[in-house]
Formats: sequence, structure tokens, C-alpha cells
Amino acid sequence: MPTPHIVRVAGVGCCLEDCIYDHIDFSSPAFHRHRSRSPGDGGLTPGALVLEDDFERFASCPFNAVLGQLTHGVAPVSRNIGGPAIVALIHASQLTAGGSHVSFYGCRADDEAGRFLAERLSTTPVDTTHYRVGAGSATASTVVLSDPTYDGGHGERAFVNTIGASSDFRPEHLDDGFFRADINVYGGTALVPAIHDSLTTLLQRSKSEGSLTVVHTVFDFPNEKRHPGQRWPLGARDDAYPHVDLLIADREEALRMSGCSDVAAALGFFKGRGVGAAIVTNGANPVQLYAESPLFDSLPPTTMPVSQKVGRQLMSGSKGDTTGCGDNFAGGVLASLIMQKNRGTTSFSLLEACSWGIVSGGFACFYYGGTYFERHSGEKLRLLRPYYEEYQQQLKEGEFLIYES
Repeated sequence: MPTPHIVRVAGVGCCLEDCIYDHIDFSSPAFHRHRSRSPGDGGLTPGALVLEDDFERFASCPFNAVLGQLTHGVAPVSRNIGGPAIVALIHASQLTAGGSHVSFYGCRADDEAGRFLAERLSTTPVDTTHYRVGAGSATASTVVLSDPTYDGGHGERAFVNTIGASSDFRPEHLDDGFFRADINVYGGTALVPAIHDSLTTLLQRSKSEGSLTVVHTVFDFPNEKRHPGQRWPLGARDDAYPHVDLLIADREEALRMSGCSDVAAALGFFKGRGVGAAIVTNGANPVQLYAESPLFDSLPPTTMPVSQKVGRQLMSGSKGDTTGCGDNFAGGVLASLIMQKNRGTTSFSLLEACSWGIVSGGFACFYYGGTYFERHSGEKLRLLRPYYEEYQQQLKEGEFLIYES
């Protein structure tokens, strides 16, 4: 057995304050009045993100006034660490404590929200040495409107985001140590404009330094605003794909990035553009994936089911909200890559990684917000392991499909 070593992971993206409002009725007159009517118009859309400035232009009034109508003045049910990059990194670091060194690169303001995030982050295993204090007047934030009854009880959210100080973080803030990590993670960079627009150059450097590159996406409202209803580029241009070892996106993001009408075709698009491996999630529906790279065990386009154990528990009424499910999915995949690297693997199993992602994303439904705060090191891994083990049994019983692209 090879001697385990510390796997170095460096991730860049958004860290923001999530204010979560539960039991918002997406069928209510107030929500309907402010719902998007055409792509990129700034209105609210279940499952999608809109920028606060754009929403206020759409609604012709301050967002806080509309928020009062939607929530009836009820306070948020949770205030938490959010953001695709940081939530995934926290989850991965919790599951691999002792076998990894996970660093986050990002930016906050010197305000109450920024200090709240810094204090809460200090209780996690993530190294925040490179979490800068920028010149911006406000730390990035997202109001999360959650309707747990949406989609037949599976739940969905709508997001109103303020980019704030995240716009102060630039490519030159990524030091040599970032690129020399074993794994570079680019998480939801559409919310960090200067990084998103430089993805091609940054990914090229990561690959030149020998890093495994993981990109997991977020609804790209800036590109949707620039190109309403059109295919989104990955960042500012469309030449970043060959430098992506693993791409993780949800169904809506995958279809908008590829311009395809179904996930099978989207996977074909990513493969044709040179992406080594890709995973596409779809809420409470099966996950689709492939791997065609020397870094991964070869895997044809494959469909994997969601966790039956998670489903049973949700149906029994054990529920928080769906905020952060996709981010924890990405963190579970990342944790598995770390675990496999610690075992001395020469090629990664995407099936194993996706299994950890599926149970991680499902488990996030049992608490409010994306970030779970452990009472002691190893707590979250101990809680998740039974879900992973039962999911492996579920797969042994034959419940995953391979289809032809």
C-alpha cells in the first residue's frame, strides 16, 4: 500500500453570505408578478440566478420592497456560508481531514457580512490565507428564495445575487502556490467576473504546472444577459474546454453551455470539445456522466440513479432545504478524487467519485444552507458513510444504465 500523502487542493471562486428564506410560494401572485418573461430580462426564475441590479431594473423598484412582499416580512430561516467554490471546498476538506490541504482564493469586503464569513470559515478545515479583503463596499451575497413544494415536493430555489467585492478578485491574485497544487478547482466563476473572463489562460497554466483541473459551474447570468437565449461560452471565449479535466454542471447549465436540447447531446458536445470527463446533475433525477481521458478509468456515457436512502428519508419528512446540494455534490466528487489519490491510484474512478457526489448532494437536503458545521473532525464523514455504503449496494443490484451517445 503506497504511503498516503497530503493532497494539495487550491480553489478559486465565490464565497458569499447566503440568506435563505424558506416556504416561498413560487405560484403566488407576488412571485408571478416578478417572474422572468424572456431570457436575460432580470426577472425571477426557479432554479436560476439573477443579479440584484438587473432585477431592480426589471421590477422598477428596490429589491428589498419585493422581498418583503415575497416573505411577508418573515426573517430568513438561515444565514450561512454560500458560494459554489467555498461550499464544495469545505465539504471536501471535511471528508478528507488529515489527507488534504485545501486552500480557498477569493475576496470579501471589510463589512459585517465579510467578518461574519471570515469568522465562520475559521471553524472549517479550509485554509483561508488567500481570502483577501478587497476595496469593494459590500461582501458578495445571495438571497435564496426556497419553495419546498415546487416540482412535486422535490423543492427548488430562485437566487438574487450581489457580486460586490468578488469583482475585486483578479487573475494576478492567484500566486504560484495556487497553480502548483495537485488539484485546481474553478467553482462558479461566473460570479467572479475577472476570473471567469480569464478561464482559458488560467486553465492552461494549471495544466502546464501538472494540476488536475476541475470546473464546476453556476447559472451564468452575466453571459445570459449578454447573449439572451443563446449558447453560453465557458468564460469569455470558447477555447477553455480542452484544458478541463473534469466538468461538473447541472442540466440547465449543460444545455445552455452546449446549445443542445438534451443531456446526451450535451455530453457529446463536451467530449467533442476535449473535456476529459463530465458530470451533469439534474436535481432529484439521475446523473449522467462520461470519462474519456488517461486520468480516468474509461467510462462510456452512463446514467447513475439518485440515492434511495436519501429519497426515503426525504419522503419521511426529514428535510432542511435544497440550497447547496449541487455545491456539496461537487465537493463529494472532489473528496473522492482526494481519497483515490491518497490510495495511490494511477487513474480515477468517476463512478466512485460520482457516488460520493450523489450522497453528498442528497445529504445537503437535511439541513439549511450549503455549509454543514462539524462539531468535531470526521463528523460529516461518519454521517455520510452509511449513505455511501447503501448506495454501493443499490448499484450492485443493477440500478445504473449505460447508453450509447
